[in-house]
Amino acid sequence: MSKGKFKICIVGLGWWGKVMVTRLCESNVVEITALVDPYPDTEITQRAASLHIDIVPDLDTAILSHEVDGVILCTPNLLHLSQVEFLASNGKHVYCEKPLCLTKADAERMVASCNRAGVLLGVGHERRYEPAWSKLRELVVNGDLGTIMYAEGHFSHDKLSGLSTDNWRADPAVAPAAGMTGMGVHLTDLMLWMFGPVDLVFSGVSHRKLEFATGDVVSASLHHTNGVKCQITALLKTPHYQRVTVWGDRAWAEVVDSSHPDTPGTSKLIISHSDGSIDTEEYQWVDTVSANVESFALSAQGKQSYLFADSEKIDNVALLEAIKISSTLGEPVRPETLD
Repeated sequence: MSKGKFKICIVGLGWWGKVMVTRLCESNVVEITALVDPYPDTEITQRAASLHIDIVPDLDTAILSHEVDGVILCTPNLLHLSQVEFLASNGKHVYCEKPLCLTKADAERMVASCNRAGVLLGVGHERRYEPAWSKLRELVVNGDLGTIMYAEGHFSHDKLSGLSTDNWRADPAVAPAAGMTGMGVHLTDLMLWMFGPVDLVFSGVSHRKLEFATGDVVSASLHHTNGVKCQITALLKTPHYQRVTVWGDRAWAEVVDSSHPDTPGTSKLIISHSDGSIDTEEYQWVDTVSANVESFALSAQGKQSYLFADSEKIDNVALLEAIKISSTLGEPVRPETLD
């Protein structure tokens, strides 16, 4: 591995790939040495030229002709498995945007290929690095809320509502269950992080406004193995709305978030105690995208531990698959039974 900054290339220069370039081009931890896209648009071509970064058409060219320690994948979901396995076989650490993939079996293959190669598999769940979300989990884990009675999570926005109906993000084969791959997987990741594995899922998808084949409303009930039940919801056509609430027998806590990883805003944590007192804390926006990538890079270099366990990476994909199947069949699904 190269000395100094962790050398990365970014693959896929659509909306999120451009966000990655903007966030990481001045990082003190990583250095962008190449960008990969067979058909870059004028905007990113000019941006790359101003940063003196090459854009190459494919991964082979990038890792053969440039110094690369790790690769960030901002590509369509169906490409992730083959790209991760290819990069792992070439000894490259891989940071893959969420969702890692669409099936539990593929997630297991991705984790196994990286472990065999001795490289780190990162995942784009940057919301774990938001101070309010971290504080909420701390309250749960430390028992400050008492016995957890129930939890709800809601993450919705209309950032994708202007896409054409033939865009891959509207295709159920690539982005199933409405807003699950865009927003819902952040909520399931948070629930897994707070409460552990899920043993039963029941979900539904609706088509309310957008003409996306994948739908525009998804809601799912999750039953965790420790007995906690929660509900998550994601809408693809409404102004930004994000809220996560956890009820305990001694107190409840709620995060109301006006920010998005690409749109600065504040987050508010409200804690209501059984004695009637209410505490409120406000958190300013932080660059969680850079925080996640830089943590991945430092972990790949052996300088710290990565925040995501392999089991959590697999379990979250299993939840996505279970939600897709449940919403299609109209019946509960046990993630552990998925092949």
